[in-house]
Amino acid sequence: MLLRVGLGLGLFLGSIAAGWWLHQRGVLTEARASRLVRFIVMGPSPLVLCLSFWRMDLMHWEPWLLPLLGTLISSATLLPAYLYIRRARLTRPEAGSFLTCAFFSNLGYLGAFTAFALFGEVAYGLCVLYFVFFSPAFYTLGFWIGARYGHAAASSQIMGAYNSELRLYPFLGMLVGAGFSLLHVPRPQVLEWLNHVLIPVDTATYLLAIGSQLTLASPRPWLRPCLAMSGIKFLYTPLIAWLLLSLLKIQGLPRLIVLLEASTPVAVSPMVLPLLFGLDRKLANALWLFTTLIAIPWLLLVIPLLQRL
Repeated sequence: MLLRVGLGLGLFLGSIAAGWWLHQRGVLTEARASRLVRFIVMGPSPLVLCLSFWRMDLMHWEPWLLPLLGTLISSATLLPAYLYIRRARLTRPEAGSFLTCAFFSNLGYLGAFTAFALFGEVAYGLCVLYFVFFSPAFYTLGFWIGARYGHAAASSQIMGAYNSELRLYPFLGMLVGAGFSLLHVPRPQVLEWLNHVLIPVDTATYLLAIGSQLTLASPRPWLRPCLAMSGIKFLYTPLIAWLLLSLLKIQGLPRLIVLLEASTPVAVSPMVLPLLFGLDRKLANALWLFTTLIAIPWLLLVIPLLQRL
């Protein structure tokens, strides 16, 4: 199990580092990263989601609770985040970055791929179902917080790849796969191996594009906000998830998926918002880097305990 988790974390961090290095060498420019994102969104990602949802058993009620749980757990982070920014007297751009980093966790690139490495493509599909809320929330709540606490900035090319009709392609893949599952259409045997190749490749390629646009700096000047964010991500959020799961009496793989996703660090997406709305980019980068580094030993500690929680 630890080897699989290590491989998942290695792919996540290695792909981001490779993307950053390629950008520094002038190979993966913003324009090329934008084209790479568009290719992934239009091609591999919808196919991966279609195959994953096709494999899932959607006749039971538990999987359909996952989007609701994902929304509730992520929304619960806004209360401690708001209390902290008031207590710490952060500036408006800092407050906007802190709030968006608190709400958006790395549910997909780190959480879903770790679940795939541990439990297979059904677990990956459950993770995707869990964070169905993510994209709508990013373009509504994320943009609202950005506009409220920052000021409009010029859009980047890579943001154009996110903020277009292309984001509908993955949802179409999910709908087609869910339709096949609900209609009990048997999945061809030849496709059994395909997602085991596509999921790592799709994840790594996406992270290359994201990593090329990151600005890395030491989080030391932001140590207190980073520690506060770590408390939200790795203590408060898993506790909220455990309470909700116990209240609803959810067991089995869906329970493991929710607890795993509730233990993930800051997502990559909030670091796009400072480019659009003038939020504090240095703070957002520091929160992402610090919590991601903390997540490595944290997940190695927590994952063996998930089945006992």
